[in-house]
Amino acid sequence: MQRVQQQYQRACHSLAGGVSSSTRKNQALGHAMYFARARGCRLWDLDGREYIDLCASHGAALLGHNHPRVRTAVLEALARGAPCSYENEHHAALAELLCRTVPCCELVRFTGSGTEATMHCLRLARAYTGRSKILKFAGHFHGYHDQVMYALGGSAAAERAEPPTGPFLPPHAASSGLPPGLDEHLVVIPFNQPEALEAACQRYGRELAAVICEPIWYNAGCIQPTAEMVRALAELPRAHGALLIFDEVLSAFRMCPGGAQQYLNVVPDLCTLGKAVGGGYPLSVFGGRREIMQRLMPEGDCQHSGTYNGHPVVVAAGLAAVQCYLERGFYEHITQVGTRLISGLNELFKRHGVPGHVQGLGARFGLYFDLPKPPLTDHDLLAHNRTLMLRFVASAIRHGVYLHDYGGGPCHHGFCAAMTMADAGEALRRLDAAIGELARDEISP
Repeated sequence: MQRVQQQYQRACHSLAGGVSSSTRKNQALGHAMYFARARGCRLWDLDGREYIDLCASHGAALLGHNHPRVRTAVLEALARGAPCSYENEHHAALAELLCRTVPCCELVRFTGSGTEATMHCLRLARAYTGRSKILKFAGHFHGYHDQVMYALGGSAAAERAEPPTGPFLPPHAASSGLPPGLDEHLVVIPFNQPEALEAACQRYGRELAAVICEPIWYNAGCIQPTAEMVRALAELPRAHGALLIFDEVLSAFRMCPGGAQQYLNVVPDLCTLGKAVGGGYPLSVFGGRREIMQRLMPEGDCQHSGTYNGHPVVVAAGLAAVQCYLERGFYEHITQVGTRLISGLNELFKRHGVPGHVQGLGARFGLYFDLPKPPLTDHDLLAHNRTLMLRFVASAIRHGVYLHDYGGGPCHHGFCAAMTMADAGEALRRLDAAIGELARDEISP
């Protein structure tokens, strides 16, 4: 990685931390990774070395890199001049397609990032309900605006040496620079404990504007809600006059066209869509019930605007991508490849005697090390062996499989639809060598 490391050293002179985004420094490597080109499920770094990509642009490249239909749509938009901050026919076409596909979406709006999408959803929920408090779950990630920069850190429970004695958790700030008092508008409880949600609704029900969650907790790898938690989410917020917001920046299109809300059979009041919705281009969406969305200006009194919202290039890319997701056989292929990768990885860990465990849903999965049981709550993640995970990620990269570590607790990884069963087999052969190397290092003096 000679040129890769040289580029990182160069970047450190002019980019803060050497990166354009804090988490782009791969913690397993100690530096950012630099790729010269990408195609399908493969990447090539600046030194010309090839990798099978199990990051997939953190989930944005669900179709694979440089997908021909997305590329064609982008080139056509550029050929038309791509005038930004104006509307064209693609905006309505994509909006109509999303409203037909995502259960809760009766109206939608386009924005640039997941951070913006959750920010506008929370403001809209407060405008609609006239209330100020927001309930979030410990460890769930909803972007980088101030209101949600609490109780994060991969596993929020990592800040606690013991299991919580009550349902409410302290909203620890995840960054400096947050103004005092902001946490007073936040209620934090553990995930997958429906009794905690019931207690929160009983105590704060008249103050809660919204309950926001990752319906599939991909930011902790991949943790699904229990059946009891699903029922609680579907019933309790609405019973107390609060809105239910599904943050599907990561889960949208991951396991079925309608995302987690279709998979769990729960229709929230509002949702966010991100990552995959843009086909690898910077597009996010928020949407929901018509009467709530109509509170947005210019019809209502709640602001949402921006010069680059719904840029014609990214909307064209998103329209092409979502059309691909709706084609026959798309999710059957995703399921087939995911089953092969996850079962194969678990078999490799067992055969080599490395205490790793993989669980996933659709095209994303989580890696866990040294856990006594599959995780369901943030407290279950306390035992995760981060040091061993970093060593595994570094070994995988040395053997030509790219995984990305963001820092904190367990991370989400994934694959793209361009990955064939043969590609999956090749990835497992490379990971076999990586895990074997890890096992030998573990038992060496």
